[in-house]
Amino acid sequence: MIYDFDFFDTPLPRRNSDSIKWSQFPPDVIPLWIADMDFRAFDELIQALTARAQEGCFGYAADSKRAIQAMIDYHHALYGWNIDPDWVVPQPGVVTSLNLFCKMLRDIRPDHSDVLVGEPVYHHFMSAVTQVGLRERKVPLAPFGAPLPPEITLPAAGAGGWLFCNPENPLGHLWSEAELRRVIDCAETYDLLIADDEIHGGLVLDAPYRYHPMLSLAKNDSERSRLMAFIAPSKTFNIPGLGCAFAVIPNPALREHFLRSYDQIVPAVNLFGWVGAEAAYRHGEPWRLGLLAYLRRNRTLLEQAAAQWKLPLCRLEATYLAFMDCRALMPHLKGETPRDFFLRHGVALHDGAIFGAPGWVRINIATQTATLSAALERMGNALTSLPR
Repeated sequence: MIYDFDFFDTPLPRRNSDSIKWSQFPPDVIPLWIADMDFRAFDELIQALTARAQEGCFGYAADSKRAIQAMIDYHHALYGWNIDPDWVVPQPGVVTSLNLFCKMLRDIRPDHSDVLVGEPVYHHFMSAVTQVGLRERKVPLAPFGAPLPPEITLPAAGAGGWLFCNPENPLGHLWSEAELRRVIDCAETYDLLIADDEIHGGLVLDAPYRYHPMLSLAKNDSERSRLMAFIAPSKTFNIPGLGCAFAVIPNPALREHFLRSYDQIVPAVNLFGWVGAEAAYRHGEPWRLGLLAYLRRNRTLLEQAAAQWKLPLCRLEATYLAFMDCRALMPHLKGETPRDFFLRHGVALHDGAIFGAPGWVRINIATQTATLSAALERMGNALTSLPR
């Protein structure tokens, strides 16, 4: 199979497929909100899932050593990251890991459990903190240019952990090696445990940029013992519905506590999750490379539209989730949010307020170019109706 523009251009009917993305809004609305792609999977993934289904028995699944090894091999081959199999804790999803980290922090550091969170960020970061009764300490991120200043001053009194996002969602920023080293240094300086959500690491759009797993930059056991990574094939290969992720935790004591918190509370990875993960890591690379080329084309289309509208757009270095500053529209919206304004004109976007950035919208460009073009046309028409 050739995963070219024609492949990704092919419409995939999703309206009646129980898709959250396509069932949330009326049929006349184009959904560009939740992080879910509209592309057909690669053949090897479909074949692997079909073969497993045809076995005809769907009992409990043990942790798949093959899938775990496929994940380890993939990250070593692409990023030079050496993951010890003993570090790996399977998870049904990264959001689960975010919540378990906060629960663990509360349990092991009761007097030192405030959580640093860079904002704007994926909204489950904030909810993971508050749901276990911890306090969030905001680390403001600059939406344009360098999000982190050369010298980081953290509101760290009382903080024991930092939920980090690499690449950053929704800013689309790919953290450089130098930036990540500064974060690791902060962990030592402020006695922090860092949990790094790296679920979008495979979606770096431009060749000059490179995804650096934070753990791969640790220089010694002391640094490594403070870090954990949450990774999954779900965003890169568009298999979030299969439910398979990995917490990578080198520190044995933290890993043991994580496992105890997990036991009998969090469901195990289901058997199709294991099959899908192994197929993705073993066979998905041609599809991923074709996807990135297609996303670059869609990104250009959005950049041209945003420039025409004179609405600032964060440089989308990684992920397929663009972040656009619509605060200039606010005086003309008569109390509506930009998200509600565009929804009224037939396009569903994510409200930036949920990520800590009111007046912004997040736009999912992982759809057919024809669909994205139609949505941008609706948005442009809506904007022409406003006094500017």
